[in-house]
Amino acid sequence: MRAAIERCVGPSARFAQEVWSRDYRHFPNADPDCYADVLSLALVDSLIYTGGLRAPSLRLVRSGQSVPRANYTCSQTTGGLRVSDAIDGPGVARGFASGATVVLQALHRFVPSVQDFCCELEDFFGHPLQANAYLTPEGARGLGVHHDTHDVFVLQLFGTKNWRLYPQTVVDAVEGYPASKRHPELESPDISLTLSPGDCLYLPRGLPHDAQSTAQASLHLTLGIRSPTWLDVLGRALQKAHEIPDLRASLPLRYAANAPAVPEELALKLREVLDRTAGWLGELDAQELAKSEVARRAKRTRSPRGALAQLAALEPVQAGTAFERNRPTRWALHGDTTHTLLSVGLVALKFPARIRPALEHLLSENRVTAEGLGAYLDSPSALVLVKRLHREGLLARIHA
Repeated sequence: MRAAIERCVGPSARFAQEVWSRDYRHFPNADPDCYADVLSLALVDSLIYTGGLRAPSLRLVRSGQSVPRANYTCSQTTGGLRVSDAIDGPGVARGFASGATVVLQALHRFVPSVQDFCCELEDFFGHPLQANAYLTPEGARGLGVHHDTHDVFVLQLFGTKNWRLYPQTVVDAVEGYPASKRHPELESPDISLTLSPGDCLYLPRGLPHDAQSTAQASLHLTLGIRSPTWLDVLGRALQKAHEIPDLRASLPLRYAANAPAVPEELALKLREVLDRTAGWLGELDAQELAKSEVARRAKRTRSPRGALAQLAALEPVQAGTAFERNRPTRWALHGDTTHTLLSVGLVALKFPARIRPALEHLLSENRVTAEGLGAYLDSPSALVLVKRLHREGLLARIHA
């Protein structure tokens, strides 16, 4: 099967060079079942009616407004605990029949097929993804004209939907800028297009848009690429500014007593503080900041599935027992002359620095055994390492 990014946009290098963060692009697809293995109408129905969803994993929206949660939730008792926000399938169906759009949120967290697809895209982009699904009744519009603060891929799964794209006034919009994500003032779209099953639409962040289903209900999956920005990096750097004594000092007494007038001494002092902060920023170690950002991203990757099943069916591990890396997952190595840290999702394992060459070998191979680490470790140490990675769920046994 083709890579996830190529299923969405075709040649990935061309997309990265010519389209990404620059402009919208519609990618028609002759195969209406192109994404059937990722999400389907039948799977959405099953998620809603099998009874495990709780708000806010699902919400209803009608004409840009949220439907009161009480209309589609109910109380249930599980394990002796009474909860009041369980999703009520019949309530959802009634809302849908009356024109409300069903929004399934954060599917990347609890639908394995969506999670796998997102993980594969994360490997390409290097940025975290989120996934929401929208089931819209015929002729309905769930949300008004708005923009998103993350780049978006729209995968049309069922039915057709008309999309309207409006003039973009801000490039690379972020939370809080522009002040509002809604654009009720926009009435004349620049572009109108229709998505059919199998199509993909890419929207860069900040591009105002809205959508409406046609004479048939519509289901689409929205994948949001939550790219960190330089503003985010700067904000995290400024969190260390408590090192500057001037910033820890209190503002003068009664500094706002004559508001809206601004005391001259306040403005002068603020100028000093800004200059001091700019100097402090200029002295920061850019290499260390970059290292911190890389480590921060590595920690946010998803933990591998299957660890519990591996443990439950645990069999003796021998020197020749074959393993592969558990997927979907990404590994990251950090460390110094003393220790090596292996980060995989929420798992962080600490090893002596001498183990790093063996770990690098494990990262580069599709099939590994303890005896295959002979160039890096003695036999007992190699077996201990493989057993630990298997126990932590990072390696999966290959069965003949």
